[in-house]
Amino acid sequence: MEYITIPVLNGTLPRWDGGVINGLFFDLFYMRVLKKIGVGGEIFLCPFSSDSRSFYPVGVIGKIEDIQVKRFERLNNIPGMLVKIRGMDRAKAKDFFMSGMGVVARGVENFDIKKTIINGYPLICGAGWRPAGGYTEMKSPKDIAITIYGWDLENGKEVKIKGELGSLVSPEKAHTVEHGIIRSLQQYAMCTPKTLWESLKIEADELKRSVEIGFKFRLPEALGVTSSGMCGNPMTNMAHFYLSQEFLKGLKQGHNLVDSLDRARGKTMSRLVNEMDISSRQGIRALQGLKKGMVHDDSKGPLSTLKKIIYRFPLNPWS
Repeated sequence: MEYITIPVLNGTLPRWDGGVINGLFFDLFYMRVLKKIGVGGEIFLCPFSSDSRSFYPVGVIGKIEDIQVKRFERLNNIPGMLVKIRGMDRAKAKDFFMSGMGVVARGVENFDIKKTIINGYPLICGAGWRPAGGYTEMKSPKDIAITIYGWDLENGKEVKIKGELGSLVSPEKAHTVEHGIIRSLQQYAMCTPKTLWESLKIEADELKRSVEIGFKFRLPEALGVTSSGMCGNPMTNMAHFYLSQEFLKGLKQGHNLVDSLDRARGKTMSRLVNEMDISSRQGIRALQGLKKGMVHDDSKGPLSTLKKIIYRFPLNPWS
Protein backbone atom coordinates (compact mmCIF):
# COMPACT_ATOMS: atom_id res chain seq x y z
CA MET A 1 0.00 0.00 0.00
CA GLU A 2 0.96 3.64 -0.42
CA TYR A 3 0.66 6.37 2.23
CA ILE A 4 1.43 10.06 2.31
CA THR A 5 4.45 10.32 4.61
CA ILE A 6 4.90 12.88 7.36
CA PRO A 7 8.60 13.09 8.31
CA VAL A 8 9.15 13.02 12.07
CA LEU A 9 12.19 14.44 13.81
CA ASN A 10 13.53 13.30 17.19
CA GLY A 11 11.81 9.92 16.97
CA THR A 12 8.41 11.21 18.11
CA LEU A 13 5.92 8.54 17.09
CA PRO A 14 2.63 7.50 18.75
CA ARG A 15 2.25 4.02 20.18
CA TRP A 16 1.12 1.78 17.36
CA ASP A 17 -1.62 0.15 19.45
CA GLY A 18 -3.92 3.15 19.80
CA GLY A 19 -1.66 5.80 21.32
CA VAL A 20 -2.36 9.44 20.56
CA ILE A 21 -0.06 12.37 19.85
CA ASN A 22 -0.86 15.97 18.98
CA GLY A 23 1.19 17.62 16.27
CA LEU A 24 1.57 21.32 15.51
CA PHE A 25 2.28 22.28 11.88
CA PHE A 26 3.30 25.70 10.57
CA ASP A 27 4.54 24.61 7.15
CA LEU A 28 1.89 25.68 4.61
CA PHE A 29 2.60 22.73 2.32
CA TYR A 30 1.95 20.10 5.00
CA MET A 31 -1.03 22.06 6.29
CA ARG A 32 -2.62 21.82 2.85
CA VAL A 33 -1.71 18.12 2.54
CA LEU A 34 -3.19 17.22 5.93
CA LYS A 35 -6.33 19.24 5.25
CA LYS A 36 -6.78 17.43 1.95
CA ILE A 37 -6.37 14.01 3.60
CA GLY A 38 -8.85 15.13 6.25
CA VAL A 39 -10.21 13.68 9.48
CA GLY A 40 -10.46 9.90 9.24
CA GLY A 41 -7.64 9.67 6.72
CA GLU A 42 -4.46 7.68 7.33
CA ILE A 43 -0.83 8.73 6.97
CA PHE A 44 2.56 7.13 7.49
CA LEU A 45 4.60 8.74 10.27
CA CYS A 46 8.23 8.07 9.48
CA PRO A 47 11.43 9.09 11.35
CA PHE A 48 13.80 11.34 9.44
CA SER A 49 17.33 10.89 10.78
CA SER A 50 19.67 13.89 10.89
CA ASP A 51 22.55 11.41 11.27
CA SER A 52 21.88 9.50 8.05
CA ARG A 53 19.96 12.39 6.42
CA SER A 54 17.35 9.98 5.21
CA PHE A 55 14.00 8.42 6.07
CA TYR A 56 14.04 5.38 8.33
CA PRO A 57 11.60 2.91 6.73
CA VAL A 58 10.03 1.61 9.95
CA GLY A 59 7.31 3.90 11.29
CA VAL A 60 3.69 4.01 12.40
CA ILE A 61 0.49 4.19 10.38
CA GLY A 62 -1.58 6.95 11.97
CA LYS A 63 -5.22 7.97 11.68
CA ILE A 64 -6.12 11.66 11.74
CA GLU A 65 -8.77 12.16 14.42
CA ASP A 66 -8.98 15.95 14.59
CA ILE A 67 -7.74 19.03 12.74
CA GLN A 68 -7.87 22.58 14.04
CA VAL A 69 -6.54 25.64 12.23
CA LYS A 70 -5.83 28.68 14.38
CA ARG A 71 -3.65 31.78 14.53
CA PHE A 72 -1.02 32.23 17.22
CA GLU A 73 -0.90 35.77 18.56
CA ARG A 74 2.45 35.28 20.29
CA LEU A 75 4.00 34.30 16.94
CA ASN A 76 2.94 37.38 14.98
CA ASN A 77 -0.50 35.90 14.40
CA ILE A 78 0.79 33.28 11.94
CA PRO A 79 -1.55 30.39 11.10
CA GLY A 80 -0.88 26.93 12.44
CA MET A 81 -2.57 23.54 12.39
CA LEU A 82 -3.16 21.32 15.41
CA VAL A 83 -3.55 17.69 14.39
CA LYS A 84 -4.55 14.78 16.62
CA ILE A 85 -3.18 11.46 15.35
CA ARG A 86 -3.86 7.97 16.69
CA GLY A 87 -1.36 5.17 16.08
CA MET A 88 -2.91 2.23 14.23
CA ASP A 89 -0.05 -0.16 13.46
CA ARG A 90 3.70 -0.53 13.25
CA ALA A 91 4.68 -0.70 9.57
CA LYS A 92 7.64 -0.74 7.22
CA ALA A 93 7.94 0.92 3.82
CA LYS A 94 9.77 -0.64 0.89
CA ASP A 95 10.83 2.75 -0.47
CA PHE A 96 9.77 6.38 -0.94
CA PHE A 97 9.04 8.64 -3.87
CA MET A 98 7.95 12.24 -4.46
CA SER A 99 4.53 13.28 -5.69
CA GLY A 100 2.37 16.38 -5.76
CA MET A 101 1.30 15.49 -2.22
CA GLY A 102 4.90 15.31 -0.99
CA VAL A 103 6.78 12.19 0.09
CA VAL A 104 4.91 8.92 -0.46
CA ALA A 105 5.80 5.62 1.22
CA ARG A 106 5.43 2.69 -1.14
CA GLY A 107 5.01 -0.97 -0.32
CA VAL A 108 3.96 -0.29 3.26
CA GLU A 109 3.20 -3.47 5.19
CA ASN A 110 2.80 -4.57 8.78
CA PHE A 111 5.99 -4.80 10.82
CA ASP A 112 5.56 -7.49 13.43
CA ILE A 113 7.92 -6.49 16.23
CA LYS A 114 7.47 -9.60 18.37
CA LYS A 115 7.97 -11.90 15.38
CA THR A 116 11.15 -10.00 14.49
CA ILE A 117 12.52 -10.52 18.00
CA ILE A 118 11.58 -14.21 18.04
CA ASN A 119 13.38 -14.64 14.71
CA GLY A 120 16.62 -13.49 16.33
CA TYR A 121 16.72 -9.74 15.71
CA PRO A 122 16.25 -7.88 19.02
CA LEU A 123 15.10 -4.27 19.23
CA ILE A 124 13.90 -1.57 21.58
CA CYS A 125 10.83 0.31 20.36
CA GLY A 126 10.72 4.08 20.87
CA ALA A 127 7.16 4.67 19.65
CA GLY A 128 4.99 6.35 22.26
CA TRP A 129 7.77 7.71 24.45
CA ARG A 130 10.63 10.15 24.25
CA PRO A 131 13.99 9.27 25.90
CA ALA A 132 15.38 12.22 27.84
CA GLY A 133 18.55 10.78 29.36
CA GLY A 134 20.08 7.87 31.18
CA TYR A 135 22.57 6.69 33.75
CA THR A 136 24.85 3.72 34.27
CA GLU A 137 25.20 2.04 37.66
CA MET A 138 28.43 0.10 38.20
CA LYS A 139 28.64 -1.78 41.49
CA SER A 140 31.15 -4.32 40.17
CA PRO A 141 32.30 -5.75 36.79
CA LYS A 142 29.52 -8.32 37.11
CA ASP A 143 26.89 -5.86 38.31
CA ILE A 144 26.37 -3.14 35.68
CA ALA A 145 22.95 -1.70 34.88
CA ILE A 146 21.84 0.92 32.34
CA THR A 147 18.64 2.91 32.81
CA ILE A 148 17.14 5.04 30.04
CA TYR A 149 14.42 7.42 31.22
CA GLY A 150 12.00 9.69 29.41
CA TRP A 151 8.33 10.54 29.23
CA ASP A 152 5.13 9.12 27.82
CA LEU A 153 4.11 11.20 24.79
CA GLU A 154 0.41 10.82 25.57
CA ASN A 155 0.19 11.65 29.26
CA GLY A 156 3.58 13.18 30.06
CA LYS A 157 4.36 10.67 32.81
CA GLU A 158 7.93 9.54 33.36
CA VAL A 159 8.81 6.13 31.95
CA LYS A 160 12.02 4.13 31.79
CA ILE A 161 13.68 0.95 30.63
CA LYS A 162 16.51 -0.89 32.36
CA GLY A 163 19.03 -3.46 31.20
CA GLU A 164 21.40 -5.58 33.31
CA LEU A 165 24.69 -5.89 31.41
CA GLY A 166 26.90 -7.53 34.04
CA SER A 167 29.68 -9.72 32.57
CA LEU A 168 28.67 -8.63 29.06
CA VAL A 169 30.51 -5.29 28.75
CA SER A 170 33.07 -3.23 30.63
CA PRO A 171 32.00 -0.18 32.68
CA GLU A 172 33.45 2.10 29.98
CA LYS A 173 31.57 0.29 27.24
CA ALA A 174 28.34 0.37 29.27
CA HIS A 175 28.54 4.17 29.52
CA THR A 176 29.04 4.36 25.75
CA VAL A 177 26.13 1.98 25.11
CA GLU A 178 23.88 4.14 27.29
CA HIS A 179 24.44 7.12 25.00
CA GLY A 180 24.18 5.00 21.87
CA ILE A 181 20.74 3.67 22.83
CA ILE A 182 19.45 7.16 23.60
CA ARG A 183 20.74 8.49 20.30
CA SER A 184 19.28 5.59 18.32
CA LEU A 185 15.83 6.02 19.89
CA GLN A 186 15.92 9.77 19.24
CA GLN A 187 16.96 9.30 15.62
CA TYR A 188 14.86 6.28 14.59
CA ALA A 189 12.27 5.69 17.35
CA MET A 190 13.93 2.27 17.49
CA CYS A 191 17.17 0.68 18.60
CA THR A 192 18.43 -2.34 16.68
CA PRO A 193 21.94 -3.82 16.51
CA LYS A 194 22.56 -1.91 13.27
CA THR A 195 21.22 1.48 14.45
CA LEU A 196 23.05 1.07 17.76
CA TRP A 197 26.31 0.32 15.95
CA GLU A 198 25.92 3.48 13.84
CA SER A 199 24.87 5.59 16.85
CA LEU A 200 27.85 4.45 18.92
CA LYS A 201 30.25 5.52 16.18
CA ILE A 202 28.65 8.93 15.65
CA GLU A 203 28.32 9.61 19.38
CA ALA A 204 32.00 8.79 19.99
CA ASP A 205 33.06 11.02 17.07
CA GLU A 206 31.00 13.92 18.42
CA LEU A 207 32.38 13.47 21.93
CA LYS A 208 35.95 13.54 20.61
CA ARG A 209 35.08 16.63 18.57
CA SER A 210 33.74 18.31 21.71
CA VAL A 211 37.11 17.66 23.41
CA GLU A 212 39.00 19.22 20.50
CA ILE A 213 36.71 22.26 20.46
CA GLY A 214 36.88 22.62 24.23
CA PHE A 215 40.68 22.60 24.35
CA LYS A 216 41.31 24.54 21.14
CA PHE A 217 38.98 27.43 22.00
CA ARG A 218 39.22 27.16 25.81
CA LEU A 219 35.54 26.30 26.19
CA PRO A 220 35.05 23.86 29.08
CA GLU A 221 31.27 24.13 28.65
CA ALA A 222 31.61 22.46 25.22
CA LEU A 223 33.07 19.25 26.66
CA GLY A 224 30.72 16.29 26.38
CA VAL A 225 28.07 18.13 24.38
CA THR A 226 26.69 16.21 21.38
CA SER A 227 23.58 16.57 19.25
CA SER A 228 21.86 14.00 21.48
CA GLY A 229 22.48 15.96 24.68
CA MET A 230 25.03 16.39 27.47
CA CYS A 231 27.21 13.51 28.60
CA GLY A 232 27.62 13.26 32.35
CA ASN A 233 31.14 12.05 33.15
CA PRO A 234 34.09 12.91 35.44
CA MET A 235 35.71 15.40 33.07
CA THR A 236 32.56 17.37 32.20
CA ASN A 237 31.48 17.40 35.85
CA MET A 238 34.88 18.72 36.89
CA ALA A 239 34.81 21.27 34.06
CA HIS A 240 31.52 22.76 35.20
CA PHE A 241 32.58 22.78 38.86
CA TYR A 242 35.93 24.44 38.15
CA LEU A 243 34.38 26.93 35.73
CA SER A 244 31.88 28.12 38.35
CA GLN A 245 34.56 28.19 41.02
CA GLU A 246 37.04 30.21 38.94
CA PHE A 247 34.32 32.55 37.65
CA LEU A 248 33.18 33.49 41.15
CA LYS A 249 36.80 33.91 42.21
CA GLY A 250 37.34 36.37 39.37
CA LEU A 251 34.29 38.42 40.35
CA LYS A 252 35.47 38.60 43.96
CA GLN A 253 38.84 39.86 42.74
CA GLY A 254 37.09 42.78 41.03
CA HIS A 255 37.09 41.63 37.40
CA ASN A 256 34.04 42.30 35.22
CA LEU A 257 31.75 39.54 33.94
CA VAL A 258 33.46 39.11 30.57
CA ASP A 259 36.99 39.08 31.96
CA SER A 260 36.00 36.78 34.83
CA LEU A 261 34.49 34.27 32.43
CA ASP A 262 37.46 34.41 30.05
CA ARG A 263 39.96 33.89 32.89
CA ALA A 264 37.80 31.10 34.37
CA ARG A 265 37.71 29.24 31.07
CA GLY A 266 41.47 29.34 30.66
CA LYS A 267 42.19 28.26 34.24
CA THR A 268 39.59 25.49 34.06
CA MET A 269 41.15 23.95 30.96
CA SER A 270 44.63 24.17 32.51
CA ARG A 271 43.43 22.40 35.66
CA LEU A 272 41.80 19.64 33.61
CA VAL A 273 44.98 19.05 31.58
CA ASN A 274 47.14 18.85 34.70
CA GLU A 275 44.81 16.84 36.93
CA MET A 276 43.72 14.33 34.28
CA ASP A 277 47.12 14.18 32.58
CA ILE A 278 45.72 14.86 29.11
CA SER A 279 48.12 15.48 26.20
CA SER A 280 48.25 18.86 24.50
CA ARG A 281 48.72 17.21 21.09
CA GLN A 282 45.74 17.43 18.77
CA GLY A 283 44.16 14.03 18.09
CA ILE A 284 45.79 12.36 21.07
CA ARG A 285 44.03 14.69 23.53
CA ALA A 286 40.67 13.89 21.91
CA LEU A 287 41.21 10.17 22.41
CA GLN A 288 42.54 10.62 25.95
CA GLY A 289 39.67 12.98 26.77
CA LEU A 290 37.17 10.39 25.58
CA LYS A 291 38.71 7.40 27.36
CA LYS A 292 40.37 8.88 30.46
CA GLY A 293 38.21 11.93 31.04
CA MET A 294 34.79 10.78 29.85
CA VAL A 295 35.20 7.06 30.59
CA HIS A 296 34.01 6.04 27.13
CA ASP A 297 35.09 3.08 25.01
CA ASP A 298 34.95 3.93 21.31
CA SER A 299 35.71 0.41 20.05
CA LYS A 300 33.00 -0.74 17.64
CA GLY A 301 32.66 -4.35 18.74
CA PRO A 302 30.79 -7.06 16.80
CA LEU A 303 27.08 -6.91 16.03
CA SER A 304 26.65 -10.18 17.93
CA THR A 305 27.58 -8.39 21.17
CA LEU A 306 25.17 -5.54 20.42
CA LYS A 307 22.42 -8.12 19.90
CA LYS A 308 23.09 -9.57 23.34
CA ILE A 309 23.02 -6.07 24.84
CA ILE A 310 19.63 -5.20 23.33
CA TYR A 311 18.17 -8.54 24.44
CA ARG A 312 18.83 -7.41 28.04
CA PHE A 313 16.28 -4.57 27.68
CA PRO A 314 12.47 -4.75 27.52
CA LEU A 315 10.74 -3.96 24.24
CA ASN A 316 9.47 -0.64 25.62
CA PRO A 317 8.58 0.92 29.01
CA TRP A 318 5.18 -0.80 29.03
CA SER A 319 6.40 -4.34 28.40
